[in-house]
Amino acid sequence: MSNLKDAYAGRIRKLEWMSDSTKTKALEKLANLRVKIGYPDEWKDYSKLEVSGKENGGSYAGNMMNVSRWAWERKIKKVGQPVDKGEWFMAPQVVNAYYHPLYNEVVFPAAILQPPYYNYQADPAVNYGGIGAVIGHEISHGFDDQGSRYDAKGNLKNWWTEEDRTRFEARTQRLVEQFNAYEPLPGLFVNGEFTLGENIGDLGGLNVAYDGLQKHLKEHGNPGLIDGFTQDQRFFLNWATAWRSKYRDEAMKKQVKTNVHAPGRYRAIGPIVNMPAFYLAFNIGEDSPLYRQDSVRVVIW
Repeated sequence: MSNLKDAYAGRIRKLEWMSDSTKTKALEKLANLRVKIGYPDEWKDYSKLEVSGKENGGSYAGNMMNVSRWAWERKIKKVGQPVDKGEWFMAPQVVNAYYHPLYNEVVFPAAILQPPYYNYQADPAVNYGGIGAVIGHEISHGFDDQGSRYDAKGNLKNWWTEEDRTRFEARTQRLVEQFNAYEPLPGLFVNGEFTLGENIGDLGGLNVAYDGLQKHLKEHGNPGLIDGFTQDQRFFLNWATAWRSKYRDEAMKKQVKTNVHAPGRYRAIGPIVNMPAFYLAFNIGEDSPLYRQDSVRVVIW
């Protein structure tokens, strides 16, 4: 985690499009980022939640109403009370992670600490291409089109110069245009604006994870070829592995219309085609369908 935060700080310092004053604020926000991994110190008390099976007269609708009532009553009890920053908003059993802009924190439930994201027996490239990219993705949400509007303390406060915000939005617009061109089904296109925050997260996260891997290999040595692939190749391969998916047409239509994440295929290829390291790792030339001209490649963080 510290390696990835250092890598992110290094990337911020090297940004050519951002002024020193905004960089200082960005680095302050990164330094104040809170991290939660595994499970909460205090578990939610579900003892007053009544859920009954069909054999006991329960029903799906009835149980859902009980859950909604329990959650509402729990929220009402918080009114007038100090904010509990130790609370988790995702269960440890969920294979996911999140960034909370009001707390400026990233949270990684225990369930995501397993393959293909994390494997304690795997080589560095696999883990950096998996959980490393996830960590970088969540950190990047603090600097995406929405998270960047909150400061280091989680306040909705502008910490950008007007010129930097304009340059940032120009770069994000290029990412919007890239994803707008992806066509999962004939006539069905990804909505680059709708998925922008997640695409910024993927692009920034993967770049940071790659930098983190290079730092690790420099400090601990490169294990060389594994199963015929270099560390750089295995990094990108595991990133793509995490987004393997197969959709029926109707499911794809729903995904594109309702989900802020692009379909898995485009999450896999969208960031990497903007990264010079990908082209070098696999010797990608202009004749490849994955090739993007230097002039249209997007770098934000």
